[in-house]
Amino acid sequence: MRSLSLSVLAMTILVLIVPFKAIGAEYTIKLQSYYPAGMMDAEKQFAEKVSKESNGRIKVLPYSGGELVPSPQILSAVKTGTIGMGRGMGHHFTETPIGPIESGMPMAWTSVKEAQAVFKDYGLEKIIGEEYAKHGVKYLGPVWAAPYHFLSKRPIRSIDDMRKLKIRAVGASAKMLSKLGVKTVSMPPEDIYLALTTGQIDGVLYGSAFEYKETKYYEGGRFFNMTPVLDPIVDTLVINQKLWDSMPKDLQEIVQKAADEFRSGYYNWITAQDKATIKELFKNTSTSFSAEDMKQMTKSAMLVWEEEAKKSPANQKAVDIIKKAAKDADRL
Repeated sequence: MRSLSLSVLAMTILVLIVPFKAIGAEYTIKLQSYYPAGMMDAEKQFAEKVSKESNGRIKVLPYSGGELVPSPQILSAVKTGTIGMGRGMGHHFTETPIGPIESGMPMAWTSVKEAQAVFKDYGLEKIIGEEYAKHGVKYLGPVWAAPYHFLSKRPIRSIDDMRKLKIRAVGASAKMLSKLGVKTVSMPPEDIYLALTTGQIDGVLYGSAFEYKETKYYEGGRFFNMTPVLDPIVDTLVINQKLWDSMPKDLQEIVQKAADEFRSGYYNWITAQDKATIKELFKNTSTSFSAEDMKQMTKSAMLVWEEEAKKSPANQKAVDIIKKAAKDADRL
């Protein structure tokens, strides 16, 4: 009788600690993103792709930001199996120092082509994968998010123009601008609209053209700089390691292939929105930096990269890769 009770207890524990594996060969996996409900098209397409290619053996259930766990806890939730998969931003994950480098430091890459080369050809993806493995998750690769541009009340055509303005910027980007002699202000996104429209700040570094439209920040700043400070910002896609290891190889291949396709889904959508927004709102008020200013910005950004490099041996390897890629692209 005691042996039977222990068997029942063991089975109960197994069900609790492996919530993502259904009976038989069928897997039901909760995927939480940090994106809001209205911006989940890429996640839904990923879920449909996995279901179709696996003939229904895998069912992915997408959840938007905060539905199951707070967004900064996505990595720890995937590690513990609270959720099976997560799309988050490494910059939000305090568990690993590689996160800010993965998300993208200012001037680290300025196009998808360059980002793809840095992650794949230069080997950044391998380093990041090894770091995430230490936290009990399988890194399925980067996901391209939005580009990162300036919006301002007066045109920004040069670094000298920026030095005459007060710009809202945070994190590594604020550090880079400070090193260039630009005055920066830190404030949460919810305060930006009022600060721009009342003249408390002269410009903002927040996101893409479409995001400036959606937030209505363009009502306070009508000048859009076309040269990205980072393009794209990079998200992360991870899956619980035990879940991954439990899958047969053919299902692993299906999930990985879908993840590779997922990489560009959101980026393609938002850049199409950006193009339409620029034509609608910034056709006659867009500016750009010169190649020489870009080099100067990259050199200042490199000082910030080197600060991140000191945080771990893996970070140092990652920064060395980014430096080499920037030099090969003639940006240093």
